[in-house]
Amino acid sequence: MVDAARTQEAEKASVIIVTGFLGAGKTTLLNRILTAEHGRRIAVVVNEFGEVGIDHHLLIASDQQVVQMNNGCICCTVRGDLVRNFFELAEHRDKFDTVIIETTGLAEPAPVAQALYADERIRSEFTLDGVIAVVDAKHIAAQLEESVEASEQIAFADLVVLNKTDLATTDELDRIEQQIGRLNKIAKICRTRNSEFDLDTVFALQSADLELRLGPSIAPDRDEHDHDHEHGRDHNHHAHHNHLSDIVTVCIVEPGELDGMKLSVWFRSQIATFGPNLLRMKGILNLHGDPDQFLFQGVRMEFEGRPGRAWSADEERLNRLVFIGRKLDGEAIAQGFKGCLSTGANGNGASSARPDPFGRELLEISPQTLEQIRYWMRQNFGYAKEIPIVVKEVPCVKAQCPPIETAIIAILKNVPPRNFKIQRPINEVTFDNVYDLIENPMPCC
Repeated sequence: MVDAARTQEAEKASVIIVTGFLGAGKTTLLNRILTAEHGRRIAVVVNEFGEVGIDHHLLIASDQQVVQMNNGCICCTVRGDLVRNFFELAEHRDKFDTVIIETTGLAEPAPVAQALYADERIRSEFTLDGVIAVVDAKHIAAQLEESVEASEQIAFADLVVLNKTDLATTDELDRIEQQIGRLNKIAKICRTRNSEFDLDTVFALQSADLELRLGPSIAPDRDEHDHDHEHGRDHNHHAHHNHLSDIVTVCIVEPGELDGMKLSVWFRSQIATFGPNLLRMKGILNLHGDPDQFLFQGVRMEFEGRPGRAWSADEERLNRLVFIGRKLDGEAIAQGFKGCLSTGANGNGASSARPDPFGRELLEISPQTLEQIRYWMRQNFGYAKEIPIVVKEVPCVKAQCPPIETAIIAILKNVPPRNFKIQRPINEVTFDNVYDLIENPMPCC
């Protein structure tokens, strides 16, 4: 199962969003990526309504949809809806392994990220690795005062490229980093001139990086009146920073195993409570009785969860979560999450002899049941017997879906894995449910 999950992620094309205010240096960074010898095969999506995304001399012909670069990258210019652009890129899937999207200077990154969740085929072939915000060191202070978009670009980012550092003093740069820290506690900051820095940093924005940036030393229930500006809290004496003061980073690091049913209900309540104010969420979770990590990330009202790598025998199984949004109640979020701990796995009771991630009693999923579902999948989709098919229950947080669903992943050769979802627990899956996947592979999404 773990190997299948790893294969699934390896087969997907990673997507990196490059955002930043007008003139921050996005184009310079993009051109460096296009011309550097980094060993990556990159497709670049450029929004035609913004700045000129790629220097004219790099383009073979401006009216081509996909342009081959001399270092193996290809360039794709957006000519309409981004979702349609992903479909067009999928037709060239064998030519690249990474997609970089350059947004316009005034764009919020959330709608771009949400496009990745718009269709089952897009979700099966692309995965969001991270968001980069390029920041103009000379002008960012004024931009944060005047623009909601500038604040959200930083709050959304996994990496902040603090560019044009030669135009600011060391003290000014320190103050800017403090402002960035109040907007986004976990983003890595790279100080640069002319967007020059190690490009390996760009290609290392996977979700697992959260383990390195979010450690046990971060307290999720820090006093709301704490005046350490590195911890992203709302301070009254900064109220004149209208776009800065109400963006909060809530970090949770909590040991223990989670009840998947409680977790699903809790996530639904967070989305219902905070709604559009919840800009981003991501995390690594330890479900009761599950040998694999459960990884999740969300963009506003959209949520994606998937199995991750296996927990190592000698590692502490810490749950790590990050919520970034406007006017979030960090104390309530942290306390609500503690209520998701499995009653038999948090030190207050013995674990079940047959542990179940969703807290069900006397549950038994037989190998014969799993093989029956795999047989139905091969029968309906023509998959050969040697093709691995993963069948696993996962929590779902969408209000219109049941809290427990069955995820099915077919690991195909030389093409991205196929993802399916049935809105029932494994023991309730029937042939008709599997047959219905032909028409609707992801009914809950």
